[in-house]
Amino acid sequence: MTEIITAEMEELRRLIAQTVAKRDILKREMEAWYDRNKGSRFEFSSDLITVDSTLSELDSHYKRLWDYHNGSRATR
Repeated sequence: MTEIITAEMEELRRLIAQTVAKRDILKREMEAWYDRNKGSRFEFSSDLITVDSTLSELDSHYKRLWDYHNGSRATR
């Protein structure tokens, strides 16, 4: 079975990859922050929360599109 990937889905994949890269950078920065600043809150924690939320929304949107274009074909 060949899956259908629309232009919008391709754009979402690109945005997901960019967002994952941002998240990975923030997580590394957070680890380094806590190594140096025991007991204090990571200064960019709100950015990490926003990136996690954005990633979740992008993933959900991609899944809805994938299901719409490919879901019914998977049962045939």
